[in-house]
Amino acid sequence: MVTKLTNSEHMIVNQLLDNGLFTSHPYKPSKDMLNAVNVLRQTRNQQRINIYLRDLIGIQPENIQENLLLMFGEEYEDSETVHVLLATLKTIINLPELQTNQSDRTVLTQMVIRQVNSEVVELDEKSIRQIVTEIFVDQFKLFTLDYPEFAPSEQNQEVTEYWHINPDFNTVAQAIVNCIKKDFDKQIDLTTIQKINQQLLIHRYIGSRRYPELWNYLYKNKSQIAEQWAALDRFDLEIGDSYALLLDKKRQQIKSKPAVTAISVAKSIRTGISQDKLNTLIKERIDDIFPNNYIALSQVKESLMDLGLIAIKNEFIFPTPIVQRFDLEERSKGNDNE
Repeated sequence: MVTKLTNSEHMIVNQLLDNGLFTSHPYKPSKDMLNAVNVLRQTRNQQRINIYLRDLIGIQPENIQENLLLMFGEEYEDSETVHVLLATLKTIINLPELQTNQSDRTVLTQMVIRQVNSEVVELDEKSIRQIVTEIFVDQFKLFTLDYPEFAPSEQNQEVTEYWHINPDFNTVAQAIVNCIKKDFDKQIDLTTIQKINQQLLIHRYIGSRRYPELWNYLYKNKSQIAEQWAALDRFDLEIGDSYALLLDKKRQQIKSKPAVTAISVAKSIRTGISQDKLNTLIKERIDDIFPNNYIALSQVKESLMDLGLIAIKNEFIFPTPIVQRFDLEERSKGNDNE
């Protein structure tokens, strides 16, 4: 039986699935968000959320003072990413201006990046900024972009970027450290349904050729799995003859550069190409979409398979029907680091 959630609990769970974090002090919250914060203060509501997520993906969020953190996925297994993450926590916690002035929580972005770089010497500032932005600005939303206000006579000044630091940062930092220490991905013994749901949540797709065991179990238990996702009033599970696709009514963007490149490659294949021409096509799409970034061919090929974008037969590559489910936004080549 699937745990029934209220509208506020839907909001909390959906934010955890999207961002991995629900804080008790969101920045510029809506009325609905404030209601959700109050709902989370009740123990029985926390228990319902924990039960639902544990049944769905085998993991329940770390909870410290009504701040919920849900961390899982391949990005947290990367040693460089974890090093930058921990160095950023240390940098923010030790900033004197945040320790002495709790009302003004803005810090100079470049100062943070340089301090993290002094700890993570194997990466340059550009790479560190990209990782910090992806995790703390885009995902967790613990940092919010902030710019100084200028008088009309000062409009031509160079704009200095600041980050506004969420007041729950230190509490969330402890939750992050707890999750990393647990090394949960390797310790938890997931059921087959939980493995399927994690795969659907991360990649939104399961194909019969790529994941035959998961596919067979999913197909036999499709009603139960679809019911789990339907409980959030957000996802629909589409099941074809050889694939399952988790359709999101909020249409979350795919931001992974290898995945975006893979979608572009699959759309470019059209009626099909010989297998020996795939590398050339991938290089062309990388140069066109992300000319200033290094993206390994193997990462793009892995995304092509993980997303079920191509089928290979007799050394010939064909796009699958799944490709039609993806739209690519036009973007300027000057913005490929965003």
